[in-house]
Amino acid sequence: MPPFASGVGADLAGPANDAASKPREHAYRLVASLAFADGLVVACGIFLGLSLRSLQRGEDYWLASELFHGGIQAEVWVFGGAMLYVWLMGFLRSYEVENIYRLQFWAKNSIKAVIMWVVICLAAIALFQVTIHTPRLGLVFAAACIIGLLTIWRLLAFAILIQPRVRLSASSRLICVGWNDKAEHLRQAVRNDVAQLSEIIGCIPAPDSKLNSRPPAEVSILGLYSHLPRLVRDCKATGIVLADTSIQSDDIQRLVVFCQRQSLDFKMIPAYFPALSSGLQVRTLNGVPLLGVIQLPLDKALNRVAKRLVDIVGSLVGLVLSAPVIAFFGLLVYIESPGPIFFRQLRMSRSGRTFYIYKIRSMRPDAEAASGAIWAKRDDPRRLKVGAFMRRWNIDELPQFLNVLTGEMSIVGPRPERPELVERFKDTIQNYNARHEVKSGVTGWAQIHGFRGDTDLRKRVEHDLYYLENWSLFLDAYIIVGTVFKYKNAY
Repeated sequence: MPPFASGVGADLAGPANDAASKPREHAYRLVASLAFADGLVVACGIFLGLSLRSLQRGEDYWLASELFHGGIQAEVWVFGGAMLYVWLMGFLRSYEVENIYRLQFWAKNSIKAVIMWVVICLAAIALFQVTIHTPRLGLVFAAACIIGLLTIWRLLAFAILIQPRVRLSASSRLICVGWNDKAEHLRQAVRNDVAQLSEIIGCIPAPDSKLNSRPPAEVSILGLYSHLPRLVRDCKATGIVLADTSIQSDDIQRLVVFCQRQSLDFKMIPAYFPALSSGLQVRTLNGVPLLGVIQLPLDKALNRVAKRLVDIVGSLVGLVLSAPVIAFFGLLVYIESPGPIFFRQLRMSRSGRTFYIYKIRSMRPDAEAASGAIWAKRDDPRRLKVGAFMRRWNIDELPQFLNVLTGEMSIVGPRPERPELVERFKDTIQNYNARHEVKSGVTGWAQIHGFRGDTDLRKRVEHDLYYLENWSLFLDAYIIVGTVFKYKNAY
């Protein structure tokens, strides 16, 4: 029996770890404070917006007079509207602990909540046939004031939240059992993401008294596995992370029981986990827990419909605007190198489906006659003079709007590769084939960071997987804008 087991019986009979609940309670108080303050700010925004509308119409300050003299309509609009906004934000999961530091997440939800707030208020006016003061246009004034005041307030709140004293008071203190590359990756992720309210305070070896790898100097080795109960008390730890899953299942079970009795959070880094780990969830099927990738953003039907609508509209606009550009550069290509203006090539997209991609020809017609399928490289002698310019500014990619319109590609996504290159890399580059979970794109997250053509494949795959796991329409918009201004390694 491992050394920790003998200490379990004696040490776990004591009182629960009081420190475990403190960061959690601090985090809950922060959430409650933010929700309450949001409500007050929204109430002020409604009051200001409706008052400005009254001024604009040349009326008296009806709202102010009613509010301070007990007018029921003013109270309903101001305080009822504020409570509705807070409820909507709660419905959008903005007031959950893991989201209070995600400023971009809050901003998107705030805009959604304000739009929903206006729609609900207008629907209530029509449904209940409100005739005494129906501020339809006033709601637009109020919405503008709400967004303005909330933006100022949340920027100030964020400046307070990121103060070390505030953040650490709400952060979990974790002890790692074992240490390996996955534990180091977790430590780096926690350090680099302010929204992760956790800190790894040290590690201990597994029951066999060995560490798989030496932790960095800033991570202390706190003691032996058998000292864990004392270390939890002395270090005021609030959670345990099992990094070394090679230990025996009985030891894992005892560790889980220990955490339950001491009110400690227990987390385990799986020895094997898929590339798309952000959708990793545990689902119970008739009492049997199953661990796997449940759903990614683009697995949701509404998200896929929204992305397809953007693709259709964007490709139509792109084809219309780019038609003169395609014609002009097509003429230059023909003048420099008589032959086909357009170039088509077999590529692979979602679920391994193949299609023909279209480009303006930027190389000699016989560019791959001798070499076969290879990537373009810097100062590639096969390029035409006009081809070098087109490739630098992505002009040769413009005909791919036709691929987008027909549904073979998306405007944004992992760049499609040739089937022979996919076959070459899928068994040698880890997670390479996971890129094909979504449609390929004209541009992508990897491309605007310079990972295109003959560059680091592992980095390219890493960026493609980030896109799959973090997709949003806002991210697509950022990538489209970035494509215009970022052209590193475009040759």
